[in-house]
Amino acid sequence: MFWICTISVVCMVGSAVYYKPYLGIAFVIISIPFEGYVISDDISIYPIEVVLAIHICICLYKLVVCKENYFRNTKLVYCFLPFMLCILLSTFKTMAFSLSVKEIVRWLELIVVYILTINLMNDEKKLRVILYTMILTTIMVSIYGVFDYLIDVRPSIPGWERWDHRANFPFGCPNALACYVNLSIPVVISMLIAGVLLRERIVLGFCAVLSTVTCFLTISRTGWLTFFLALIIVFILTKQKKRVAAYLVVFLLVSIIIFFSFSMKDSSRDRDFTMDRLTLQTALEGLGGRAECYSIGFKMVKDDLVFGIGTGNYSILIKKFTTVRQFVQNNLHNLYLQIFIETGLVGLCAFVFWLTGILRFILSSLKSLENSRNYGLYIGLIGGVIAYLFANFVNVLTVHGIHLQWGIILGLAVVLTQSRESETCPKAA
Repeated sequence: MFWICTISVVCMVGSAVYYKPYLGIAFVIISIPFEGYVISDDISIYPIEVVLAIHICICLYKLVVCKENYFRNTKLVYCFLPFMLCILLSTFKTMAFSLSVKEIVRWLELIVVYILTINLMNDEKKLRVILYTMILTTIMVSIYGVFDYLIDVRPSIPGWERWDHRANFPFGCPNALACYVNLSIPVVISMLIAGVLLRERIVLGFCAVLSTVTCFLTISRTGWLTFFLALIIVFILTKQKKRVAAYLVVFLLVSIIIFFSFSMKDSSRDRDFTMDRLTLQTALEGLGGRAECYSIGFKMVKDDLVFGIGTGNYSILIKKFTTVRQFVQNNLHNLYLQIFIETGLVGLCAFVFWLTGILRFILSSLKSLENSRNYGLYIGLIGGVIAYLFANFVNVLTVHGIHLQWGIILGLAVVLTQSRESETCPKAA
């Protein structure tokens, strides 16, 4: 039955992507929350890899047979190549080939989904389909998160005790769930401000409130800081500050009321846990744990500062440096530190070069889009891009597939910029 369902879904996805290739991006968005989802004791599903494989094969087939090139636009791609080269070179030190391949595939997926986004989103209808797919998926994930908080079934599962009072489903980590919804919140707010139809504003308002409540229910300090950073970015860059301030105040008040109504229904133990997370002492303890990650990481890389320990070797070598902290068994909870440990100074510099090119491009394009009707949406996309980069200081979101959502948001920002350039170039000529 499992294989019958799998083959049927693959055929439907392949047919839809063949006739409308941009729907492959929508399927990727829908697949992200289910990546690595366990449906039985011995079966896990990885829909992102399947969707991307189908999408790439169809695009290559159309390139060869139909002469339709879906890889023509390469904006910002060349900035990524030095970092990808460092990743590939570091695999010469591999201690487990499968782990190295897994890391390489994660970064290749990011650049592939970005390339497909900037090449397939060539009109407003397609753009709206992708945006509303992102919004509806965020609503679905937020509903899962709320029910995960209200219906607590985790105490019976070994190893989940420290997350008993926090929403974390479907990513299995409160910080990852908070950062996921924070990617979409600035986009939703920008669309809400620019919305015209009443039914669209109702859906967008519902998504904004529900996503904010989910972020609060994760009791994630990192998620809360990322959330407020995204709001500050949207508020500073927008030209309609009074209107934006009114919307922010309204949905923040509604979200806070809902959050506290959920908290009041909990047991005294749950309320004590929530309040304890907000104390200065607990925050300092959390910072101490993060600081320990730096100490462990520098011990690992001190003999290989230039080229690092090798991509995919972290989970093997960490056993030599710590035996009691499950906190750092999978990653160092900082994407930039993780890149430095695995690829060294060379890889970190290449990664920073790529990020510098991205930020320089999207911020320099603000002026050209200032008088465009898509200016508000562009600000929301910038908020999502920067929120992701900030969240990675205390998370490694590539292991959850959230980096693909970020790649799509970045691609949409580039699409808006290039569509504006195509409009202004004929006028200038």
